[in-house]
Amino acid sequence: MKTLFRILIIATCLGIIYYYSNVEPSKTELLEGPSQIIQPVSNIEDQKKNQNNLPRPTTGISKFIGQSSTDILDNYGKPDRIDPSEFGYEWWMYHGNDALLMVGVEDGMVTQIYTNSPSFNTAPYVIDQSLDDVYRMTIFEQEVTVQIEGNLYIFAMNEQDMHSRILVNYEGLYAQLYIDTETNKLDGVRFIDGKTLVLHKPYELQFVGELLEATTPSSFQQVDINRANGLQLTDLANAYRQKNRLPVLLASPQLNLLAETQSEGMLLESMATQATEPTKSLDERLNEIDMAFQSAAENVASNYKDSIEVMYGWINSKEHREWLLNDKLTLIGSGTFVNYYTQIYIEQNIDSDERYGL
Repeated sequence: MKTLFRILIIATCLGIIYYYSNVEPSKTELLEGPSQIIQPVSNIEDQKKNQNNLPRPTTGISKFIGQSSTDILDNYGKPDRIDPSEFGYEWWMYHGNDALLMVGVEDGMVTQIYTNSPSFNTAPYVIDQSLDDVYRMTIFEQEVTVQIEGNLYIFAMNEQDMHSRILVNYEGLYAQLYIDTETNKLDGVRFIDGKTLVLHKPYELQFVGELLEATTPSSFQQVDINRANGLQLTDLANAYRQKNRLPVLLASPQLNLLAETQSEGMLLESMATQATEPTKSLDERLNEIDMAFQSAAENVASNYKDSIEVMYGWINSKEHREWLLNDKLTLIGSGTFVNYYTQIYIEQNIDSDERYGL
């Protein structure tokens, strides 16, 4: 009997060793952002021009839109980090008390503000309230009008938008409501001014007059923007994990670089006019940098407006969401290249010297 017991123990150990030595990293599909449809028109019906705006909220973080960035400093102090963006504004990043707050600032004025944390007052909405409650308390119109000087912009939401990223028109500002479609709860809110909304063009758009476009960043600026977008992807992933009572993932510089290189490769591959060498698998890329792992996966995306939009694309995709909420992961690496985004997840033995991926 003792001999049989020893054989069973040895067989179990060999099985575990075999499993971890032959583990294959998980590959998810490239998630494409919504198609951008922009259509100039000669005139727009009067009912679209005279759209009613909801009264602007008198409390909460939306009050900062259009105000001086000094008001943000007075209320929240200096940001933990300031990131550039491809749209000309800066992102002021706050991570205090395990709560993420992102503030867009351009020329000393607040242009947008985002959070997914119930720690902040997002009146008239409450983070984690049900989608049914959101529908009951808000009058929605499928088309939302933005007027800037003599120019008129009409954003149209499709059916999917009405269930996952709702646009609401208030006096002097707009709200983008990001819904977790798995739980049907409000996960995050972005309050934004009209000009920045038009620069983003996140929904189907018709316009009369001049189409506002962001100035194309220089190649040097784009390097900093790529890095900033990667850092934000990690912040957003960890903020989402914290909301779901999961431990945050430790950012690995090695994985960040690997993710950025993968994003660059995807962009170059999409631009290639001739056949190119197939992209290396995640397993091959991890082995090349001698990164030990027990399990690994990566999420990839393209053609999204910014890291916030990317994260909600992954959250609302079953296969991508599973890795965001995997409770065995320990390390994360995020990298972007223009409008391609990669996030790598690693499970390592937490007692290993290699846990930090350094």
